[in-house]
Amino acid sequence: MSKIMLGGIYIQLVKLFMASVSHPEELLEARKLKKGKIFLYLLFLAFITAIPTWIQGNRILNDFNKDGQTISEHLPAFKIENDQLVTDKPEESFIYQTDSIIFTFDPAGEQSVEDVDKNRIGTTIGIALLKDRFYISAPGYPVELSYTKMNGVTDQFFTDLVLGMQTMNSFVLILSFGIIWLMSLIIMLVYNLLYTVFANLVATFSRRPLRFAANWRLVVFASTLPTLFFALLNSFDLTPYFQLETKLVVTLYIYYLAIKKIPKETLPGK
Repeated sequence: MSKIMLGGIYIQLVKLFMASVSHPEELLEARKLKKGKIFLYLLFLAFITAIPTWIQGNRILNDFNKDGQTISEHLPAFKIENDQLVTDKPEESFIYQTDSIIFTFDPAGEQSVEDVDKNRIGTTIGIALLKDRFYISAPGYPVELSYTKMNGVTDQFFTDLVLGMQTMNSFVLILSFGIIWLMSLIIMLVYNLLYTVFANLVATFSRRPLRFAANWRLVVFASTLPTLFFALLNSFDLTPYFQLETKLVVTLYIYYLAIKKIPKETLPGK
């Protein structure tokens, strides 16, 4: 594809973007766009909606790494021997809490898996080195590992694991954004199909002769303003009630402004 063609596509999409936020009546030009251009614009909108989720995920990952580092500094010397947690010196069981992790160290066998689950608060993750097993209590995703295959593991292994997670940060962030972007695209496709169904009803009741495909193209651009607005709010951890419903209403309103110039169909007998 030549640079001239790419420049033409860019200019066309930018003009429609500007129209979607300031001159909805000019969105009728979107009916002539090919599917490839519409998909490019959907990628752009999905990118915008992925940013708030990525920011929140990045914040959680940073908190988790920081808390993991703090816990590793408080970790007594130990080893897994004969399928049991054994400390180098006599140590009492303890529970250490940070903002994102509730860590249980239990060489005395005072805590159980059920106790770890009970001690977890909200969205925190429970990590426990129990007497005979390693347990992670995460919301909806518990992980329980017996020490039978962990003999020889020491506290240094867990310290290195935490440090390793910190060095993986850049890769994890890039990979996670790609996954979030893909999921945002899928969700956006589903939502826009839903909006188009309602847009068809608006077109029918207002007697505008528009096919489903044309309505879908118009709806994609009509959804730009509410998408940008809620993405901005979500980036600051603000999630209004009825966000989906509000986005639907605003999208349909902008869509209606776009189709107002289309002449109405004449009713039979008139």
